[in-house]
Order: sequence, then C-alpha cells, then structure tokens
Amino acid sequence: MIRDIGQSRVLFLDSGPLVRLLQMHPDFYPAVSGILDMAYEKNVQVLVSSVTLYEVSCRAFENGEGVLARQYREFFEKSKNVRCCEVDAEVSVKAAELFAAASRTNHKITEAESLRLATAFVNGADCILTECANFRSLSDALVVTLDEV
Repeated sequence: MIRDIGQSRVLFLDSGPLVRLLQMHPDFYPAVSGILDMAYEKNVQVLVSSVTLYEVSCRAFENGEGVLARQYREFFEKSKNVRCCEVDAEVSVKAAELFAAASRTNHKITEAESLRLATAFVNGADCILTECANFRSLSDALVVTLDEV
C-alpha cells in the first residue's frame, strides 16, 4: 500500500494519521513518518485541512500547551511540501454534498469528516491517508487507511 501512496503527486493527510504521528503512537508513527519522508523525497505535495489544524490546536490548548498549538500552525503554514487548505465556499458546498450523499447510505461521516474530505477533493488530492474507510465510497481518489499501511 505504501507503494501505491508513492505514486501520488498530491497526498491529503487526514486528521487521524496526523494525530497518531503527533502522539508517536507505536503502531502508526513509523508508517505515517515513513510516508511523510517518502513524500518529501519524491516532492509530493501534502495537503492538510484547516479543520485538522483546528482539531489538533484544540487538543493542545485544552492541555494548556498554547506554544505547541502555535508550532502546529507554523508547521502547517511553513513546511516545504505541506499546504494548509482553507475551508472556503467551494469546500463548504462540496462538504454539504458529500455529507448528504453519505447520509443516504450506510457510509455515514461526520460534518468534520465531510469538510476534510471536501478539502481533499477541491484541492485535487489523488491519494488520501485517513482512518475513515467510509471515504472510499465518496471519493475517486485512492483512499488508504492506517490499518492498511
């Protein structure tokens, strides 16, 4: 599966994998770290959603770590291959469309998940690294879950 990710030119990094990386989760840190190393080596554009920045910053502030939240922002905004994508009108409307489509099926997603997936879609991601297997039914991009890497 990592080989498939290596074919990507625009990789969307969803919140779950990023959180596992930041937590240095013993089962997932090596895989996510390896994927990011590969992305830098191959000059793959890595996209993250401003929703993800919000989510990880909330955790930092809840733990009294405001400096850490600012470091996250700096990483998202100043890393060479990482682009933090805003939730604009186009992303918002696409998120509503995806949320409604998922609601009509057994592939339900949360509002935050729909915003993140729409961010990937609107910004041209050809691969999505996530924990949400339900993204597969809603996206034409290659969806890779952490359990698969």
